[in-house]
Amino acid sequence: MVTYLLSGGAEERFLFEEEGIETRLDNEVTPCLTTCSGYTRVYRGGWGGTIRRSMLRNVVETCRGLLDVRGGHTSPSWLPVLGNLLHLKRLVQTTGFHHLAWERLSQQYGPVVGLKLGMTPPLILVSGHRAVTQTLNMEELDGRPDGFVFRFRTMGERRGVIFTDGEVWKEQRRFSLRNLREFGFGKRSMEALISEEARSLLMRLMEVGAAAGPEGVPMHLVFTLPVLNSLWSLTAGMRYSDEDAKLQQFINLLNEMTRSVDSTGGILNYLPSLRFLAPGLTGFDKFSSSQNKMWSFFMDIVKDHRETLSSDHARDLIDVFLQEMDLQKGEEGTSFTESQLVALCKDLFAAGSETTSNTLSFAIMFMVLNPAVQTRVHTELDEVVGRSRPPSLDDRNKLPFVSAVLMETQRMSNVGPVSLPHRALADTQIDGYFIPKDSTLLMSLWSCHMDPSHWGDPHNFRPDRFLNGKELLPADPWLLPFGTGRRRCLGETMARNSLFLFFTALLQNLTFSLPHGATPPCPQGVNGFTLNTQPYHAVIHSRR
Repeated sequence: MVTYLLSGGAEERFLFEEEGIETRLDNEVTPCLTTCSGYTRVYRGGWGGTIRRSMLRNVVETCRGLLDVRGGHTSPSWLPVLGNLLHLKRLVQTTGFHHLAWERLSQQYGPVVGLKLGMTPPLILVSGHRAVTQTLNMEELDGRPDGFVFRFRTMGERRGVIFTDGEVWKEQRRFSLRNLREFGFGKRSMEALISEEARSLLMRLMEVGAAAGPEGVPMHLVFTLPVLNSLWSLTAGMRYSDEDAKLQQFINLLNEMTRSVDSTGGILNYLPSLRFLAPGLTGFDKFSSSQNKMWSFFMDIVKDHRETLSSDHARDLIDVFLQEMDLQKGEEGTSFTESQLVALCKDLFAAGSETTSNTLSFAIMFMVLNPAVQTRVHTELDEVVGRSRPPSLDDRNKLPFVSAVLMETQRMSNVGPVSLPHRALADTQIDGYFIPKDSTLLMSLWSCHMDPSHWGDPHNFRPDRFLNGKELLPADPWLLPFGTGRRRCLGETMARNSLFLFFTALLQNLTFSLPHGATPPCPQGVNGFTLNTQPYHAVIHSRR
């Protein structure tokens, strides 16, 4: 009730102008997903009015919203101030996952569902291959939302490359891709670096596997360090050892960050004032602590680079950025600032390390759960690569079953079950539904990967679905682990290469099995911004 009254007073700062319920585009009556119940908020300044009038207005909005829903809109009814937050929370608690909650809503309301969360513009949930791919390929939906959580992670400003849009995003994305390629991104030098990390991991697993014996080795966080080290080399020109306390702190922070928020940004994104009333209950204490520590972590690295920077030689991406900062120093509106560099580092590591390491963890888990598939992987590697040399990227086209296993892992693991949020840059339509400007959109990649109408048996791990005999079928457009469109994953090339080189290096030399009497791990994973495997153990035997 306190929140209700406070928000009621805040609403007095806005003038409500009624608008039509139906929106006409191309002379057609189009279903409307605007969940603000037929009103447009126009800022008019000053507080004025009374809480009583605000409460009355909230009641009117609620009633109007209910009427809108009954009139055929693809939106569930909502409460004043909170909107659909409580409804959504119950769905997540019931299903256990945000993406399954989205699926439940799409089954009830259709492929495009409008929600109202707090006092922000509508949240649009998009499901199904046709609607998802249409949305991801529309330039007018290429924006990023400007919510509290997304700004807080970069110290109150829109920085970085993941949650920015417009000219800043274009400039920073071009700069990052160009210079990451210069330092080996997608080149043979990158292959050598990943292969060395894979060899190091192989040696370590042989050692700990032998020591653990039939009890098995905990596998769900095994890949974080080697994947991180690959990124460190490109970005910061450094490599950490297994025992480094600073790296372990970073890994813990990374895990904490991805579990402390979901793809919507959580309640803090929609009712940020609640952080003052209940910082612990809303998760703000944990969220702010991890974000601030991560910012300080990268700030220290940037400062170390600044102190040893050479004007005529660049060691890594951070050096190149600092050199560009010096060239543009004093230019009005430049996006090359120290804060932007720290945000860029956060983005590259958060996006690149979690998704790749989690996918590898799922890949080994599926080998444990499917020993017959693992045997076929061993056989193909033995026939094509043998045991005398490590696998290379040149072998990829000769290993169709290995490629099919990795694609099936990406499909079933759904490490990124929902896309990063997009923002509508203008009024538009999706699959015949009207989308108001500034709406936030989330696309369910899970709905594409688990649709029985396309895959037949989506819950079965069956790599042969990507094969025609012993040859790979053409790329399936329903498989979207890296998204599609202009916002397609920045690190796709490195991720694909890392998955292949790590997986083949391990399976060439090791066999993974379930400890005797252990409960098979559940393939659904652990909920969060990305999905990781639930903790599981694997008995490791050398094939040599």
